[in-house]
Amino acid sequence: MRLDALPLAMSYLPMQKWENLYDPEVGLDRGTIFACLDLPFTGKEGKLYGDV
Repeated sequence: MRLDALPLAMSYLPMQKWENLYDPEVGLDRGTIFACLDLPFTGKEGKLYGDV
């Protein structure tokens, strides 16, 4: 079997519903026009290996 002839990957993605949309200016600022996908990052500052 030739591995280079096989597809790299296949995925299934459900269709996004066109509801609760941001205005274009807000969507550009937020990185998405879909309000339900607007999940702001609230994590903590990263640390490098060996940092105390």
